[in-house]
Amino acid sequence: MLEDRYVYINNLIDKIKSGNSESLFELKEFYKPLILTSIKRCIAKDQRLFPYREDILSESIFVLEKLVHQYDPSLTYFSYFLSTRIDINIIRYSVDKFLDKNESNENYEFEATSDPLSRIEDVITLHEAINKLNPSQKEAIELYFFQQKDQEEAASILNITQSAFSKRLQRAIASLKDILGKDFY
Repeated sequence: MLEDRYVYINNLIDKIKSGNSESLFELKEFYKPLILTSIKRCIAKDQRLFPYREDILSESIFVLEKLVHQYDPSLTYFSYFLSTRIDINIIRYSVDKFLDKNESNENYEFEATSDPLSRIEDVITLHEAINKLNPSQKEAIELYFFQQKDQEEAASILNITQSAFSKRLQRAIASLKDILGKDFY
């Protein structure tokens, strides 16, 4: 199931890189929950963007396209890559596009140092740790964190109870913490 998504996403990315704009819209639709969540976080971070929220959603395609062209599939999965970069790119693009250039935005910038996944080494480490999980734990992490499904939706997709999914997710997170060690998180 996860491998099929990986192939599907990489095929879309290859098409986008070769100029197929329809694939870009398909990729945006696939990641819409992640993009919406990111926009909400950006607006919460910088309230000046609130009046532009619908414009930011429609303009997010340009941010996604930029990130597609920065993506290197030999380093990590696109889902991990996107999830670590979408917020900072959306807020930078939105501030540049919609806000007065003379207005100070020092208090609204994300600090790269506050996000432990902002460095590619950490993304690779996290990817390697996730690959050490058993298939059901990987699936739980993917559905919950990268596809932004709530526990009930994820349980339905996996055809298990919400309680069983919750336990699976807790075990996956505990395993990740054990693999990564206390210095990572």
